[in-house]
Amino acid sequence: MNRISLKWELMLLCILLVSLPTVLMGVIGYYTYQEFAENELESRLQDQALDVRAQAADYISQNQRVLRREEALVIKRIESIALTMREVITTLPISDYQTLQRKQEHKLFDQLKMMRINRSGHVFLLDPSLKPVWNQAFLTNATDSSISDSFYSRIQAALPRLKKGEVITIRYPWIQQRSGYVNRFTSLAYAPNWNMVIGVTINETDFRSSDLEGMLQAEFKQRLSEQSIGEQGYIWVLNSEGRYILSRGNLRNGEDMLDVVDSQGVAIVRHMVSAGKEHENGTPGMIYYHWRGLGDRVSQPKAAAVTYVSEWDWIVGTSANLNEFYAGLQEIRQQIVIVCVFFIISGSFLAYMFARKITQPVLHLKGLASRAAMGDLNVDVDERLISQPTEIGSLARAFALMIVSLRRLVAQKEKNGRILEKQNSELNDSQNKLELALAELELEKQKFHAQAITDPLTGLMNRRGFALSGNKEWKLFKRNEQPLTVVMIDIDHFKKINDQFGHAIGDMVLSKLSKLLSEQMRESDLIARIGGEEFAMIINLPVGLAKQGLERLRKLVEETSVSVSAEQIQFTISIGAIQAGEQYIDLNAALDAADTCLYAAKQSGRNCVVTGDE
Repeated sequence: MNRISLKWELMLLCILLVSLPTVLMGVIGYYTYQEFAENELESRLQDQALDVRAQAADYISQNQRVLRREEALVIKRIESIALTMREVITTLPISDYQTLQRKQEHKLFDQLKMMRINRSGHVFLLDPSLKPVWNQAFLTNATDSSISDSFYSRIQAALPRLKKGEVITIRYPWIQQRSGYVNRFTSLAYAPNWNMVIGVTINETDFRSSDLEGMLQAEFKQRLSEQSIGEQGYIWVLNSEGRYILSRGNLRNGEDMLDVVDSQGVAIVRHMVSAGKEHENGTPGMIYYHWRGLGDRVSQPKAAAVTYVSEWDWIVGTSANLNEFYAGLQEIRQQIVIVCVFFIISGSFLAYMFARKITQPVLHLKGLASRAAMGDLNVDVDERLISQPTEIGSLARAFALMIVSLRRLVAQKEKNGRILEKQNSELNDSQNKLELALAELELEKQKFHAQAITDPLTGLMNRRGFALSGNKEWKLFKRNEQPLTVVMIDIDHFKKINDQFGHAIGDMVLSKLSKLLSEQMRESDLIARIGGEEFAMIINLPVGLAKQGLERLRKLVEETSVSVSAEQIQFTISIGAIQAGEQYIDLNAALDAADTCLYAAKQSGRNCVVTGDE
């Protein structure tokens, strides 16, 4: 692959140095503006949410003012009734009180008992012990006995003031409903001639009508539904149960939205309710979500500022469509792209002119360098370049000096090459002789090692070789805890064979037994002649399985003979074996134990196998 020229490299570098800052500034500028616009959008949505919350507070305040006026009128009315009853009872003779005590009919009292104020209001009398004289049922229908007890306690506390002629009105919870406690108002007066407390009571629900609040809410919802945020934004209202109070175009008012989830499976309405309640006071909270409205083919990205109007249990959200918001950023992004392209094109042209001016002298020097690289050192640098007081001139002067130095170096190299070639030839001869001597030394080393661990008569390991290999097997047994059997073998009456037939025949017997051991035992078993007619083995099997193989070996030896002239010499072996275990400190201890078993085999008449578990 051909490398681009220096001119184009410089030009591309300059373009890169112009383009990167330009693009970076454009990207930073765009995202900075986007962040500013997003903050501005959030601020606008939050301001609108605050404005909605303030308007709701005005409506709620208006409703409360009306309710306070109604409450004042009702209190004034029941206090007037209490005063009237006190004046009436004060004018009655004591005989009427006795009639009341005997629970006899009395026309006036019967009319007072039956008197009702609105739907739930009534009058009652309490005797000196504050027990109801009539209308007791109305005083004992509280949902909680503690409420009733508190009511009588408050009358008891007000009694001193009542005896001074004051009329006192008390407000207290009475009946608990789903929406909370229903309060009751009671005006109290004291009839001194009968020593009784007069009470006129009315429930709050009799005059606190929800019609006004509903009317105010309907008017407020109408105002909110007429407001828009951009072209597609609007104000929505939910209650804490996720039911629409106000939806876009009032198309989904009253619909239960609590279990609505977005495309990611998030319960978005529950999140709206939770976020709204968390920002009842202070700055409204911001939420981002996807919402698919009626008529939308796909869900739209939304941003909303949410707050909570606790008096009406309203979760208010001022929402904007983010697609509409991001569309407004398209023009800004296009303008930034146009500016960036202009700067990149202008910078590219200037970069080309700059690169051309810089690279012309460099290309001249490059041509000279190429000729020098091909071996042509008869090159001369243009004197005009050498005379320039610039970096290019310095480069030209350095190049001319380099050509002179190269000429000297080439001559010296040729001389040194001839000397080096002669020295390399001598060195190669010496190295070949050294490698040959090392190879011969290694062969001798291997030969001596084999002789040191091998029995020359049988070709088996000797005692030294068995100790080296056996200790490795012993360490492996200790580490892996695999079964291991240590065996000692001895030729029966071997001395008699030597005495009767001579040592040469004895050596044949040893060789024959060694061959049988090598052929019958496994390659993984260690076999060694450790002295005279004694052999040792290590078998990687439990002693029970090893004994079966040893028995086959013993029978095979018993059936084998050595031919001497016309005579067949038969011989037998005795075998002792133990299984390695923690009771043996090392291989020598195990061999001693196997030797003990071998001795037991000799004592048992020879030509048998004795193991350590017998």
